[in-house]
Amino acid sequence: MVNLTLSVLMHIVHLMTAGVWAGWTVFMATLILPAARDGRLGSDALIWLTDRFALFSKIAPVIMFLTGMYMVGQSYPTDALLGSSRGYLVLTMIGLWLALSALTNVSTRRLVGSVESTGIERAAEDASGLFTVAGLVALALLLVGGWL
Repeated sequence: MVNLTLSVLMHIVHLMTAGVWAGWTVFMATLILPAARDGRLGSDALIWLTDRFALFSKIAPVIMFLTGMYMVGQSYPTDALLGSSRGYLVLTMIGLWLALSALTNVSTRRLVGSVESTGIERAAEDASGLFTVAGLVALALLLVGGWL
């Protein structure tokens, strides 16, 4: 009973974290940056939102790693992980997870760092490419996770 409860808890935490992280990434790429680029969002608001997103983008990978490794340890022996289609999907998710972690951390640092030097509109324009790629990676991560 305890193992079942822990397994369910790990799945819930993992999926909720993935959903919030992916959704927030897409939200930043599709709503926040265009609003900043078009002058509809002030620099204080942009920096505040981006700082919160950056913090979550540092915490989420740790949560995803811990819960994900627990789930892999419970469900996938090494031969299944390296020799089955479901195992390959898990490995693909790990690669996408690493990419999303890197993209969100680099893009938020660049955005916040360039707001004062280049202005909010230019900083948002320059960061939009990385955030768009991060949003696409986040959606791909959810898609691959849905196949599992």
